[in-house]
Amino acid sequence: MNTTGIIYYKSIPAEIKKLGITQKECADMMGVSLSGLTHRIKADRPQFHLAIYGLATYLGQNSGNLQTNVE
Repeated sequence: MNTTGIIYYKSIPAEIKKLGITQKECADMMGVSLSGLTHRIKADRPQFHLAIYGLATYLGQNSGNLQTNVE
């Protein structure tokens, strides 16, 4: 996957854990089921990385787990 110009987490589950919430709580906040969250994590699409970044920003935390590729 070309990650140039997007926000990309090395590990979304690690970021969710770092935020101090469970994957179930994350799914509820994002308006999806737990299985829907798992599916989105496995799909590894750029828009989901951005959604997790938005959630982290909303919860007031940033991460060393974040890799930005902006030229």
